[in-house]
Amino acid sequence: MSDFLDYSVIKRKIESEVCIEHNVPPQFIKTTKGFQINCCCEEFKKILLEKAQKYVAEQTKLAVDKMLKKAFKR
Repeated sequence: MSDFLDYSVIKRKIESEVCIEHNVPPQFIKTTKGFQINCCCEEFKKILLEKAQKYVAEQTKLAVDKMLKKAFKR
C-alpha cells in the first residue's frame, strides 16, 4: 500500500516545519520501509512524527478513494 501514497506531499508538509528551539528544518527521507525524519532534537521529532502520522492517514484515504473510483468506473 505504501507505493500508492504520495510521499512528496508528506515531505513538503514535514520539511516546511521549523524547530522553535533551534530554528532548524527537518529532513524527510523516503525509505523502503516507509520514511525517516531527521531533525535537531527528540522533542521536535516527537511533534513531527505525530503530524506525519496524520498526513499518512490523509494520503492513505486519498489513495483508497482513488482506487475505489477506478474500480467502480465503467
